[in-house]
Amino acid sequence: MPGKLSARSIAVTAVMVAMVTVATGFLPRVPIPATGGYVHLGDIFVFFAAFAFGPWVGAIAGGIGCALADLLTGYAVWVPLTLIAHGVEGWVAGYLGQGREVRGLALAWLAGAICLVGLYFLGELLPLYGGLPGALREVVPNIFQALAGGIVSIPLVLLVRRAYPSVERFTT
Repeated sequence: MPGKLSARSIAVTAVMVAMVTVATGFLPRVPIPATGGYVHLGDIFVFFAAFAFGPWVGAIAGGIGCALADLLTGYAVWVPLTLIAHGVEGWVAGYLGQGREVRGLALAWLAGAICLVGLYFLGELLPLYGGLPGALREVVPNIFQALAGGIVSIPLVLLVRRAYPSVERFTT
């Protein structure tokens, strides 16, 4: 996207930010009382944005979309960590997965998921997020959240590509 800011790429990115925000903050989610966080469906659309439209759309949709959901739903303390963790997740998955088929998408998802879980773990080591006990309690929920994102987004992006092959050139 850098250097390619067409009206179409801005519109696609804005739509993906909105989809991630809604899926993260307003669709069913599971609170994690021990840490004050929650598990959500937003990673489905973070991975979809990354796979369908590339690393920059994935990073912006993931980082801003999830952070905006935190801000709008009373989880403002999580905004900085969410912005970084989901932004990196989207960029890595998009960089490695754009244009790939099932196996490549699965590997790109795995790399993005590792970034998400790892960055949340490192960030949650801060006392603000509960320190080591909080970080350890969030690992399994974050893995399941990322797993759901991969299980749904990979078939979804393959179906969209089949129905609308030019989707990957949509932001150029």
